[in-house]
Amino acid sequence: GRSNRNINNQYQRSAQNAARVPRTDAVPQGMPKVVRRTRASLKAEAKRTNLRAVKALSVSAVLLGFVAIVIFSTVKLDEISRDIAATQSKIDVIKSENTRLDMEINSIVSLNKVEDYAENVLGMVKQESYQIEYVSLACADKVLISGGKNVSDGNNDNKTKKFWNISF
Repeated sequence: GRSNRNINNQYQRSAQNAARVPRTDAVPQGMPKVVRRTRASLKAEAKRTNLRAVKALSVSAVLLGFVAIVIFSTVKLDEISRDIAATQSKIDVIKSENTRLDMEINSIVSLNKVEDYAENVLGMVKQESYQIEYVSLACADKVLISGGKNVSDGNNDNKTKKFWNISF
């Protein structure tokens, strides 16, 4: 008797405990649940999966394009910067050479050097005040026509003749 009663009590307690624990499906714990699907639902899911893959590849391609553009732009910018630096260096060299040549020209063509060359090499002398002669051109003009004929207004001034003889 008593052992039957203990077994019954234990059975009732385990039944009460089982009622308190929520029931799960009859699938053993470690086994995957098998879901049956129709062909249409499988095709729709495959289409969605393919669409997601295409979207992911498209976004990846666009991002890769942007990265390529940034890299290309950086390389071009670096190239142009190097060209500018090289050109600026050439400009600086040319400016310094120009300054040197200007100084050389100024030293060669200075008025003192020209006077010294004219006096010592060419044998020239400075003019004196008695060598200066002023000419008045208040007389009439004269025109020379081909064939050696002169046309004038009648005023033949000796000073004008003297000026033309000295000048030419």
